[in-house]
Amino acid sequence: MRRAIKIGGVVVWLLFATLTLAYVWGRHPDAIPPPPLGFSLWLNDLFDAHDAEASADVDIYYMLTVSFLFASLCTFVAWRTFKRLR
Repeated sequence: MRRAIKIGGVVVWLLFATLTLAYVWGRHPDAIPPPPLGFSLWLNDLFDAHDAEASADVDIYYMLTVSFLFASLCTFVAWRTFKRLR
């Protein structure tokens, strides 16, 4: 039971951190460097984004993916650090 609570807590934390980072990034797009132009164009081609609305959807997918990876990495590093200190 205790393991399930820990896993649930980590999942809730990752969801909260991901959505918060993506929200802040969306509100302040100049605070985080944009991806290279070639990568952005490749993503638009991959998702078949030919208009502004579809391109905005691709931007949201990118923000959520990068935010999740960053939150996961920070969580893993913090978890390992606290485990070593204990």
